Amino acid sequence: MQTKTSGLKTKLLKVAAPIALACAFAAAPAVAMAKDAPTTVPMASSHQITAEQQHVAGEIGKIQQQLAAIRVETLKANPQLITEMKAYETAFNNKVKALGYQPEKLIKRAQEIQVEATKKDISNDKRTELVKEFTTIRTTLEKQQRTILNDPAISKQDKQVQDDVINAMKKQDPKTTDLLKQLDQLVMQFKK
Repeated sequence: MQTKTSGLKTKLLKVAAPIALACAFAAAPAVAMAKDAPTTVPMASSHQITAEQQHVAGEIGKIQQQLAAIRVETLKANPQLITEMKAYETAFNNKVKALGYQPEKLIKRAQEIQVEATKKDISNDKRTELVKEFTTIRTTLEKQQRTILNDPAISKQDKQVQDDVINAMKKQDPKTTDLLKQLDQLVMQFKK
């Protein structure tokens, strides 16, 4: 059973969006990548950083897949978690509607941008425009999420669901703790 707003999934999506963006835009020509770099940095260095980030992004993707599989098994084994997640999702979505937010439209556009950015015939100017638009969408979604989570009842429910799911995942598969630590380390490495 899928929910859009569970704490673990939210955490994974927060990680995935900037990584997917970075990978999509890593295909930019070397000139575009080196444009903002200091002139003392050779262009080969820019390629090495991008290659390292792509490698880290791939590792993060593998860990996310493992965690997603553990999560699925955990939810199958713990139907009460599904009920708890649905209650949280309903409360969250009610708050979204009350505030007049339309995240689906923003998410759809962000996905379209990621597809456009991977096209080989895209100009550097268009790629830069897409990066700016994607960044604006991401910032908007993050602000909306913070606003919703500022509601004490929603925030408390979010933390409880996240804690319950992660604790159940740890019981379901002891590798969960190590995978989460690895994920955090890789995210820090990616952001360097």
